[in-house]
Amino acid sequence: MKRFFSALNRIEELTLSLTFLGLALVAVIQVFTRYALDISFAWFEEAGRYVGIFATFLGASLGVKHGMHFSMDLLIGTARPVVKRILQVCIGGFCGSFLLILAFYGFRLVVRNYGFGTTSSAMQMPMYLAYLPIPFFSTIMALRFFKAAWDAIRPRARVAKAAEVQPS
Repeated sequence: MKRFFSALNRIEELTLSLTFLGLALVAVIQVFTRYALDISFAWFEEAGRYVGIFATFLGASLGVKHGMHFSMDLLIGTARPVVKRILQVCIGGFCGSFLLILAFYGFRLVVRNYGFGTTSSAMQMPMYLAYLPIPFFSTIMALRFFKAAWDAIRPRARVAKAAEVQPS
């Protein structure tokens, strides 16, 4: 399992870097062609929008990995260690379950758009591709929340983390 999450981390970070690079490149080309050449391409704006949506969901997944999402941690921060672990397990399980429900309905939305055969206006891209990041990254975020809950339960993970902190 550790190898899976390690590989997933590398893939996500590389993909996010390339996505932001692509988004910046599309924006620069759009500005240059519009103002320097007086040519406007409608698909640049649409491509930027869809790449931005992809980057948002990918970034949210990485935010779960690093624990960077907005949270109200006053209760967890002041709780005793046993209560803290119980709260972490409950929060991880609840968030993971919610994201699996979101992934389920997102998948239904993708299938429905695939069946309709709709395409985007400027790029003529199948619309189900624009909705695909919802179930995909929701599933990855759910796995990350379930992993965090599992790590709060496992005594070996707590012992290993404590050993890393203590000087040798």
